[in-house]
Amino acid sequence: MGELPAPGAAQFVDTMAMRVGGAGANAALAMVELGLDTRLFGCVGEDFVGRWLLEEIGGLAADTVVVPGQSTGVTIACEKPGRDRSFLTLLGVCATYDFSMIPADALTSSSVLVCDYFCAPALRGEPTRKLLEGAKAGGAQTFFFDTAWDPDGFGPQARAEVHELLPLVDVFVPNESEACALVDDRDPYSAARTLQEISGGWVVVKLGADGCHAAGPDGVTFAEAAPKVVVADTTGAGDTFNAGLVGALAHGESLPAAMRAATRFASTVVSRPSGERYVSR
Repeated sequence: MGELPAPGAAQFVDTMAMRVGGAGANAALAMVELGLDTRLFGCVGEDFVGRWLLEEIGGLAADTVVVPGQSTGVTIACEKPGRDRSFLTLLGVCATYDFSMIPADALTSSSVLVCDYFCAPALRGEPTRKLLEGAKAGGAQTFFFDTAWDPDGFGPQARAEVHELLPLVDVFVPNESEACALVDDRDPYSAARTLQEISGGWVVVKLGADGCHAAGPDGVTFAEAAPKVVVADTTGAGDTFNAGLVGALAHGESLPAAMRAATRFASTVVSRPSGERYVSR
């Protein structure tokens, strides 16, 4: 849908579907499809939606915290051909998810993806720093970071928070809008370079239908075009890309090869109907 109906009015939509969501769950389900040994950390409320989610994610539910008396977070994604998606989110129990809910052995994984930073306000800033530092101490080899969009529009405080965390990250994976907003730059390519200079590691900017662009140390850049597909549902495309990138790098692929694999995987997934998102669970 392009816009909300006028007050007191109603509007029909062409399709509507309910599926597992959230950047972490999207990426985890995609990793399972790729055959990766995957653990998902997060929380749900003790309600109908929470019970449904736990059933849907199957074995990934083992590390999910169920919080009594709280509602499960829900997002409504609005899409229309020719315009980018818009999201309405109820944080619910996600607003209270904090460092104490993450088991210590979560930090011993070889690859760690921290995502939906702004959807877990109790983890912002110092808790995420502790998480990344703890993962490094626990033996993690590669850290991936995806903030998602800041509902407050990436003001000075939010930018400073993210900038301070970037030196702890090996691969930062924002989308085009996020990368530009984080450095107040309309050009995603120069934004990627600025973010890379802050990070010192790699910055891979997701460009939607245009593929992705990477900026790395010593001025190195890579680019990967996206194959043309008939798109069914773009929501979660970036999360699927993250999963593909994590998986390919974990299997020893070079960054350009990993970008190619991730782009192709995400393009394949967005061409599937919303209710048939991932092949295996």
